[in-house]
Formats: sequence, structure tokens, C-alpha cells
Amino acid sequence: MLSKSTQTFSQYLPVAKRDRQWGLFVTTVGESITAPGEAYPPVRHPAGYHLKSREGRTLREYQLIYISAGEGWFKSSASKDLHIVAGRMILLFPGVWHNYAPETATGWDEHWIGFNGSWARSLQKQGFFKPAEPVWKVRSEEAMLRAFREVMEHARSDAPALQQVLAGAAARILGLLYSAEQFSPSGDGVEHALTRQAVLRLRDNLDKPVNIAELADELKVSYRSLRRAFSRFTGMSPHHYLVEMRLARARDLLVQTKLSTKEIALRVGFEDPQYFCRLFHLKVGLPPGAWREKARK
Repeated sequence: MLSKSTQTFSQYLPVAKRDRQWGLFVTTVGESITAPGEAYPPVRHPAGYHLKSREGRTLREYQLIYISAGEGWFKSSASKDLHIVAGRMILLFPGVWHNYAPETATGWDEHWIGFNGSWARSLQKQGFFKPAEPVWKVRSEEAMLRAFREVMEHARSDAPALQQVLAGAAARILGLLYSAEQFSPSGDGVEHALTRQAVLRLRDNLDKPVNIAELADELKVSYRSLRRAFSRFTGMSPHHYLVEMRLARARDLLVQTKLSTKEIALRVGFEDPQYFCRLFHLKVGLPPGAWREKARK
């Protein structure tokens, strides 16, 4: 929880042309405690940000609002009415009307960061975040609270390139949030453990032929179950993941050693060096030799 000396802190940041070109920029950060029975919102924000208790508001940006204590409610034009408890994150979208407040009996502790930019809009366009699903469960509250603590420390420090530092922090919070969403109430632990075991097996056998169906048998699951778990936690099939790991290892060897392309192909599990070269070119955009030369400059 927030200390009494920091019950309310908010900062609104200027955005330069280079910050917009970065692809992600932060507009506001803050945190506050609303005690039981206290009027909400506790302080008046600038025009365009102030939340009127009866009218709600519409922002021109995204905001993440983490509730670390207390309870409340949330409404928006894009979702059903939702009950908010501690450990939930509210994600606000530009152009979407919304309203929210803590329950009078409990109040709440909130931490927020506002942001915008082409990268954020791309995440929404690709369906990673949707206005119809504005409230998310935080899986590791300790990690999330620490992330917001770092945001507030950076904002108070006024460090050089503060926008880029805060943009990185915003991206990390979004990553933590999306990672938590990959776990559902049933089967999480089993599928996650299965994926971790399979990844370790693949990593230990980068230089050997790997049969994914046989790997599933070794792990005592069906190929379908292994593929489903992999897709859920990595976004790729087991075969695709293996290929990406092999190419990553090949890039390391190209830069760090004097091994020939043929030797590297064998070390990362490709028996046919020509096929390795064609695949490397397709995936990376340059043949191995040309990539090595460019990477060493």
C-alpha cells in the first residue's frame, strides 16, 4: 500500500516529436489512496483527464489503472458493468466512454500510467487488447506493484530521455498483464509445466534430429496436447519454436566463432547445409555469410 506521505501523486508529461516517433509515449503517471468514505476522485486533474462522478469521461489515450487494495466498480460503452477488486487492472481505450469509482465502504489504492503511440495502437489492432475486455487479473501483484513503483521513481527523478524510460516501463507492464492472461483457472499449471519441460528438451537437443511426436510420447502426452500447450504459452508450434531456437543459436555462432557455415549447420541440427542456408536467408533476410559480415561490423 502507499505510505501516508504519498497518498496522492500525479504528473503529466510533455510529448516531443521524437517521443511520438519512438512509437510509445507516456502522458501521465500517478498513484493515490482513496480512504473509506472519502469523495472520489480525490483531486482535480487537468481538462480532458478529470473524471466526473456522474458523467464519466472519454480519453484520447490509453491508461492502465492498477487497483492494489479496496473494491469498486467500472462501466464503459464497450463492456458490461464490472465489479473491481484488489489485484485487478483496468485498461482504458482512447475514444471509449467509461466511468469508475471505489466503493464508499472500502475506498481503494490506485496506480496509473497513461500512454499512446503507434505501438500501442498496433497491439489493439492485432487483438492483444480489446475494449470489450477492459479488466484484467494481475497474476503477480508483487511484480506489478514493483513495476509501478519504478514508474513513479523515474517520473520523480526527471532523468534524461524520461519519455523513453517510461515508455519501456509501460511496455513491461503491458507484458506482465498479457502474460497473466495466458493462464486460465483450469489446466494452467499442467500446460505451463509441460511447455517448460518440452522447451528444455528442445534446447538440450539443438544439434540432434528431433521428432516432436516422439517428444510428446516421452512427456506422456498426446502430440495434440503438446502443440496446444506450446501455442498457448509461446504463440508457436513446437516445430516452429525449435527452428527459431536453432536459428538464434546459429546467429550466435556466426558472430562468436570462426566455424564454417557447414559446421554451424550441423551444430544446430541441420544435416543439409544448403537447406540451412536457404532457411536462414528466408527467415533472417540474408545468407549466413553476409549476415556474419554485417553483424561483425
